[in-house]
Amino acid sequence: ALPWHGRGHRFDSDILHLRLVSEDQLFCIMDFFTYILFSEKCDKYYVGQTANLGRRVEEHNIGKGGAFSSSCLPWKLVYHEIFQSLSDAVKRENEIKAKKSRIYIEQLVSQA
Repeated sequence: ALPWHGRGHRFDSDILHLRLVSEDQLFCIMDFFTYILFSEKCDKYYVGQTANLGRRVEEHNIGKGGAFSSSCLPWKLVYHEIFQSLSDAVKRENEIKAKKSRIYIEQLVSQA
């Protein structure tokens, strides 16, 4: 795993995080995601951010998301946004959560 992968890591730096994409040392800028999951079982939404969307959704669905998300399996990815920096993804996650509005989340999902 790369050092910036994993839950709970926050970066205060604007340094771009790079990863190797081929043997001849080509690099690309990594994408970051703000995402919304939905649980039919609990009729709840979950908002988060990650650098690896597929892996993170899988982690939620095998119970590695904490007590709340583990009790509401399975989760379905219903919305996501892509950012070029972790700080922007975290900022957007916080904006969505600050609304404290199911209606707002459902509007985002319906426009996806």
